[in-house]
Amino acid sequence: MSIDAMAESLNFPNQKRRAVASRSYRVKISPNNGQDFSAGQTVNIDMPSNLAGTYVNWNQCYLKFKVTPSAACVLDKGGASGFISRVQCQTAGAQIFDLPNWNVLMAILMDMDSSPAYKAGVGNVLLGTHGGKQSGDGLTTTARTFCVPFVLHPFGMSTPHRLMPLFSSSPVQFKLVLEDAAKVVVSAAAVTLAFTEVELVCVFTELSPGAQAQVDQMSGGMYNILAASYQNVGTTMTAASTSVTANLGISVSSLERIIVCHRPSGTLSTTTVYGLGHRIKNYLTEYSIFINGEQYPARPVKVEDKCAEALAEYLLSDHSLVNFDKQSSFQIAVGGNTSLIKSNGLDGNSVLSAPIEPYIADTGTGLEATTTDGISTIGSFVTAIELETGLSDGRSQRLYSGVSTISSTVNYRGVYANTSVAAQIDFFAQFTVLLSLNSRGTNVWAISV
Repeated sequence: MSIDAMAESLNFPNQKRRAVASRSYRVKISPNNGQDFSAGQTVNIDMPSNLAGTYVNWNQCYLKFKVTPSAACVLDKGGASGFISRVQCQTAGAQIFDLPNWNVLMAILMDMDSSPAYKAGVGNVLLGTHGGKQSGDGLTTTARTFCVPFVLHPFGMSTPHRLMPLFSSSPVQFKLVLEDAAKVVVSAAAVTLAFTEVELVCVFTELSPGAQAQVDQMSGGMYNILAASYQNVGTTMTAASTSVTANLGISVSSLERIIVCHRPSGTLSTTTVYGLGHRIKNYLTEYSIFINGEQYPARPVKVEDKCAEALAEYLLSDHSLVNFDKQSSFQIAVGGNTSLIKSNGLDGNSVLSAPIEPYIADTGTGLEATTTDGISTIGSFVTAIELETGLSDGRSQRLYSGVSTISSTVNYRGVYANTSVAAQIDFFAQFTVLLSLNSRGTNVWAISV
């Protein structure tokens, strides 16, 4: 006798099953080159190795540190993530990941993926972000503790999600370069930053010997992790440029997207203005990517009036064009109004004043009042090119379908109005990598791109 399909709420035999025998414990990993650091120095953190049956979940890891400025200052829009300029990851002398301008990419992703409510609530406490304006929180000369979620590296961006084994013979080493103070905070005069009590806080999960034996048998001793990774390439453009062609030099087997952002040269290293997260359109009119002479997309992306097409292309690359619950905070701008203080930047269409629109900013001085009703002049324009085919739909855990650029020439070509200003153009290439640990062979992590 057949049984008709029933709702899940009536399927009583289907219950949660108890996990294999294991235990989890919290670990704090201190740098191996000291505890006190200053801007420009490198923090070295080594993950443990040779821990039998032990794994780390990067979704449960964060960097904790205290910052003491020498004078009052204001954080850039990415908050405490802006303190980390570059992240490198290596093992046994082999490079796994190296991303300069790590903080610039973090500011982009936080603008495009987090809401004003997150920046005003959780983000404000953890990172010092702000929900009502383009800058971050103000700091005094009193030490403040920050906790930065540490997932922007391949081990933290596995697809599908995988725990990282900690039983390799050689430790995975992270090198974090701290950003110059002039780039990450704004103040009336020069500021020095002191970093103390730096540590990586993790949760380790240790399987019982029997459970680990089952995992090892299923995997055949080969622990393969597919993950996303990023590469940064930069170029400069002069004032009044009408076109820019840049050779990106990206050689990977599955290039999935390229994020493009412009930052005015005059704000990059100036103490009195915001430059880290200050992104402008710079009178860009159209752009495209060429791979061995083939244009992506087949017709260049037009950048017009409100930049709707440029934003649509970014959302395509993020696979969120039809996600109507998409969270973002890139359009936060607070209009000055003596009768109404606007706390989130989204209610500024009053009679007395109207907020500017950071997403379509062209030049912008990078200046902003530190009060919640100041007028923002910090831009947030960013765009991208999607290079995956529709087979994987971007979110597939079984397929990846980026373009191979191995032995290829990859160029960016942008067209600008002659009113453009001198700027730094950063390209962040996202691609798929394979991280492999052969526990029955070398037992050392290897990477394939």
